[in-house]
Amino acid sequence: MRLVLIACLVLSSSILALAQESREQVMEKRTREMHRVLGLNDRAAWKKFIKENYTQALIDKPMRAKVQTSDNGSDKSSETSSADNLEAKVGMFERLHNDFGDSKITSLKVIGDDVEMIVLGDMGLKGTFRLKFDVAKPYLISGLGISADN
Repeated sequence: MRLVLIACLVLSSSILALAQESREQVMEKRTREMHRVLGLNDRAAWKKFIKENYTQALIDKPMRAKVQTSDNGSDKSSETSSADNLEAKVGMFERLHNDFGDSKITSLKVIGDDVEMIVLGDMGLKGTFRLKFDVAKPYLISGLGISADN
């Protein structure tokens, strides 16, 4: 009886480990696909990626951008209206394409519910992307933060 109990515990631990690995693989795959799509100069492809890989809550969430200028340390913030949320996110992809479309991934790490991807562009611009994922299948992107520096 004791041997059966130990075997069940080992089996359930193995199944849990495989499920976690599968989730991490999906998260990493979505992140790499986002990087690939950012390299395309194609608004339709950006919109398709957003619709297929973002949660509806993230699509519906107004865009907020905080830009810090290095010359005087001042911050500028902006927010979109709810009617334009999808188009605003496509516009964000366009800006990211302009900055990181030619970049290479230098680091990609799964950290809990997040993936941190660091990219380096040909002109030396470094970007850190922090993607947050849903904990339930299909593990869609539920949050996104990006910082850039030279």
